[in-house]
Amino acid sequence: MQQINYDEALLTFQCQRKHLVIDSKYNLYLFPQTLILTSNPKQQNPKYIVQLSLTSKIYWITKSKTPILEQFGFLYKDKIKYFSATTKELQKLKDLIQCKIMQKDINDFYTSKSLLGIGVTSKVYLVTKKDDQSQFASKCVDKKILQKDGRYDAQFNEIQLMQKLKHDNIIQLIDLYEGENTFYLILEYLEGKSLHELLLIQKQSIFEQEIIQQIMKLILQAIDYMHSQGIMHRDLKPENIMFKQHNQLQSLKIVDFGLATLQNLDVYHFPRCGTPGYVAPEIANLEDLSQKYSVLCDEFSVGCIFYKLCTGNELFPGNDYPVIMKLNQKCDIVLDALNIYQTPPEAIDLISKLLKVNPQERICAKDALQHPYFQLQYQAQNPLFSQSHFSQQIPKFQAQNFNNKIINDFQQNFEEEIVENENTKQLSIPAISIIKSFGYQQKHSYSTQHPQTQKNIKKYQTQDFDQNNEINSPKFNNIKPSLVMNSEKFVKSSDFQNTAKTFKNNLVDKGCASEAINYIHKIEEEQDEEQAMQK
Repeated sequence: MQQINYDEALLTFQCQRKHLVIDSKYNLYLFPQTLILTSNPKQQNPKYIVQLSLTSKIYWITKSKTPILEQFGFLYKDKIKYFSATTKELQKLKDLIQCKIMQKDINDFYTSKSLLGIGVTSKVYLVTKKDDQSQFASKCVDKKILQKDGRYDAQFNEIQLMQKLKHDNIIQLIDLYEGENTFYLILEYLEGKSLHELLLIQKQSIFEQEIIQQIMKLILQAIDYMHSQGIMHRDLKPENIMFKQHNQLQSLKIVDFGLATLQNLDVYHFPRCGTPGYVAPEIANLEDLSQKYSVLCDEFSVGCIFYKLCTGNELFPGNDYPVIMKLNQKCDIVLDALNIYQTPPEAIDLISKLLKVNPQERICAKDALQHPYFQLQYQAQNPLFSQSHFSQQIPKFQAQNFNNKIINDFQQNFEEEIVENENTKQLSIPAISIIKSFGYQQKHSYSTQHPQTQKNIKKYQTQDFDQNNEINSPKFNNIKPSLVMNSEKFVKSSDFQNTAKTFKNNLVDKGCASEAINYIHKIEEEQDEEQAMQK
């Protein structure tokens, strides 16, 4: 056994194990990765060693109907061994091990208040901490679903990545609990809206450049930190940019690390994934699933978000997913609309650098923050985060793409069930019965010997790029179906140039500049193909 350096202990105190006749005394030492209990001080052959990992558990006994700690315990030789200490010492221990190990008996420490949202595979509740009534979001995940489809690795991967990320603009994992049937992830409670919701509210006009500049700086700072930890998000989009507080720009948070991965893995989990319209072309067109790519895939997604903030429109517009996916894969970048919306030249230059098709030419987040665009000062005439209508409370789901109707129906019709039954106190919240998965569509584990069995991932509104049939299309508020209907008329028109010009001008007048430019570009291609066929 490796020599134990007790000088590196984060916490040490004495505890007792109660027996019928004589209590046993132990010295507790907490290290970053282990919890050690010894009969004698600084003993090199300790009796108890508990690894601080997601497969280990700490049990708590509290004073009746209170969160006051009296004992802690762990599994040893198929039995739970309990140890007592002062409440102050036990609380220090609990604070230091949170997020590092699964804990039991969530109902002793949190009270469920209301259902915030229902995802494809999880439910999120607003909970309050019993000792100080502070609010958090509890993401509840059904273990049966994970067991059934072999998705434990995906869940633990998300947790392990969130454990590493400590940044003001990245949602924080606060605590971890495990019940008989459920995992509980205690997260920051985000009261504010998502960037997607703000864009919908602002649909009649685009954001002012001062606000855009601040949002982009916060996003890039978080991405730069994330990449410094070797982590790539792979699903950056307006829905995954949220605000912890209303009207507080600095409270921006990047959320949803279900598709995130470490860059240095030999083979990525779910190598081809993301949301159509925001996916880097090296991922969208990936054929060899063992091929590596870099964290710069996130910078492309940031460029797509930047473009939408400046124009109010999608970079790859379409009224269904197959169209968006094809445009995303083709990746013909047209930025003409930025000039129409009077985007500053420095912003256009930075957007073009973020959207480079070749990732080797793409600017990284660190260099992007040094771009001249961030040296400019803009003055907002009507600051976005001071407008009263942005303070209107609407349901915050903190797990994106929840369905309002499902939530309302669920709240009206559910019967309360007991989630936990572990011969301890019970947390009474609606049972998790309609969880499907983490949005993953699991096949078999990837093997370099059998690449055809690579498991691909798919999230609600996040599509695998080789899936082309029966894709449900979302509703896009900035896409006009009439654009599609007019395509054939333009191509066959004898006076194509004038007709197209008139159509484009009409769209610009209606605030649809981006759609006009992209669609006219498409029509011109179709005309060229028709002329080639005639020749």
